[in-house]
Amino acid sequence: MYQIDYTNVGKRMKTLRKQAGYTQEQIADALDVTVAFISNIENDRVKMNLRVLSYYAKLLNVSIDYLLRPESDENGEKDNVLNKEILRLLEKFSTDDKEKFVKVLRILSK
Repeated sequence: MYQIDYTNVGKRMKTLRKQAGYTQEQIADALDVTVAFISNIENDRVKMNLRVLSYYAKLLNVSIDYLLRPESDENGEKDNVLNKEILRLLEKFSTDDKEKFVKVLRILSK
């Protein structure tokens, strides 16, 4: 099971908020919480709840998965689309070509 690194989640939320041009005050007003609470979340002094996490994701146009998992892409879909496309292309390969492809992937993943 994946361990959530809340320090990185807060940092990611802060970075995305700044990139989008929002202030902590704007976020606090929208969520009906204090600026100190938002600061504490972004600096890993308190754990956020689902409402805060969901709001940040929606406001910043990213998936909750992207906020929680550093290896996911912004909208949580890019990897899925890419994997489906790879599988679709592999279906066209002969058995021998599929085996060669798998060998190459194993070499590249080392």
